[in-house]
Amino acid sequence: MPQFAYRAKDSSLNVIEGTIEADSEVSAISRLGSQGVFPISIVQGHTAGPAPRFLASRRISAQTLAYTTRQLADLLGGGIPLLGALTLLTTQTEHRGLRRVIDELASAVRDGRSFSEALADHPAVFPSLYVSMVRAGEVSGALEQALARLAELGEHEAELKSRVVSASAYPIFVLIVACVMTVFLMMYVIPKLSLVFLESGQLLPLPTRILLSISGVFTHWWMVLVGVLVVLVVGLRQWYARPSGRAVVDRLLMGLPGFGVLIRKLETARFTRNLGVMVSQGVPVLQALDVVSHNISNSLLQRAVSEIEAAVRDGSSIAAAIGASGEFPTFVSNMVAIGEESGTVDAALLKVSSAYEREVDRTIRTLTTILEPTLLVLVGGVVMFIVLAMLLPVFQIGLVVQ
Repeated sequence: MPQFAYRAKDSSLNVIEGTIEADSEVSAISRLGSQGVFPISIVQGHTAGPAPRFLASRRISAQTLAYTTRQLADLLGGGIPLLGALTLLTTQTEHRGLRRVIDELASAVRDGRSFSEALADHPAVFPSLYVSMVRAGEVSGALEQALARLAELGEHEAELKSRVVSASAYPIFVLIVACVMTVFLMMYVIPKLSLVFLESGQLLPLPTRILLSISGVFTHWWMVLVGVLVVLVVGLRQWYARPSGRAVVDRLLMGLPGFGVLIRKLETARFTRNLGVMVSQGVPVLQALDVVSHNISNSLLQRAVSEIEAAVRDGSSIAAAIGASGEFPTFVSNMVAIGEESGTVDAALLKVSSAYEREVDRTIRTLTTILEPTLLVLVGGVVMFIVLAMLLPVFQIGLVVQ
């Protein structure tokens, strides 16, 4: 829908500026008049459709959003009004997509909408947790504190993700290099060496025949293999997009030795920190549980949080509901029970999240220590099989010549 920039006078004859979306200039003037605003000038600006906004927002990382939120909190803490802070933030934000979103937020606030309502128009950029925290901050008059906690929360999320990515980078690199080298050997090196063995007329050893058969499949049927791989990847992605498929995959991941423990600790840390921050900012517990459930990536734990919300709605305590779910460690429910008795549930949840973030660090170090030599052994085993399969016919031909 076209967007119009206007300069107008309000009912108090104060000059105001802003933007408004309308089908035409006449429609924009009519909408402004219905709001008690009398245009002095109005100019059509850029078209802001939902698709380009979505494409731009997809490239906004959690770390960038956390950094920008921190800047906005600092500006508000310096005594600058919200509209002025958003305007300043627009000029100093380097990310083009985020700058466009902030400009639209400023326009919405200038038009009289609340900040949380404006944020809700961009669900691809600002998750429901973000909107709920800002709304609670507006109601309590502590918007600066809510934004600061959101920035802290985003920084924690980015740090946890960075740890996981850093720990998995080396094993993934080794695995990719091993796969590429194996395919190269199968398609280019082994077929040329096999000609020498076939010309000898000798019965080749079993490992050599197996290797040549695999090499033949890669050489003559590579297009079929690529097609099957593409179909398999597309099919698995569509299947995983379904709730039933996602539940199966998440259940399998949770059952993997080592990795299942890491996933549970990661999600527990995320669940307790998000819930603790929201409760500390005055968000009602039921609303906080509903929002937090949508910020958990594992479907099994997501369903568990939904069950916790239903139990609390029926009158159960948070600690009892967490314990009854059976998906979170007993330590979580015990700490929450202590917090409920002392009236410090938010502090108890944040202590639990800090403890499990430390556990995540230890688990990642342990898994990395085990995984790296395991991958090296597997890659070495594949290389050893290929080398032995190529050398055995040489030894056999040498014995026949003697």
